Amino acid sequence: MTISAEERLDIHELLARLDHAVDAQDWSAYLAHFERDARMDPGFAPPVEGVEAIRAFLMASEGGTRGKRHLASNVFLEERGEEVVAHSYLTVVEREDIPRVVATARITDTLVRRGGAFRVRVHQVQVDPGMFKAFAASQAASQT
Repeated sequence: MTISAEERLDIHELLARLDHAVDAQDWSAYLAHFERDARMDPGFAPPVEGVEAIRAFLMASEGGTRGKRHLASNVFLEERGEEVVAHSYLTVVEREDIPRVVATARITDTLVRRGGAFRVRVHQVQVDPGMFKAFAASQAASQT
């Protein structure tokens, strides 16, 4: 499969729609772009399989996304047979309090084309190591 310019734009828009849905905590809109048997590896918790299990995970962890803005950048695509792998950087910023970066990660989305649209088969988050240090320092400061 050769990725056309139009398909590249479609994939960039898909990534933007996913981040907008997370910002709105609109899990139905978010999961509308996932395969029924999709897999999510959030990077800070065990992987989750299947749309309904992913929905339950997202709802249970809503507090971590509330009031945040998710920004995908430095996107590049890789063809793998019938799949397209989208690599991007994720920057999460606070939007309801003083604006600041609250998380960074690398995202790898394995996409398949179904019914004329790309859908997420696997969504993998690799949280940057410095974020775990920041989380630990924040928790230590809140306990003193």
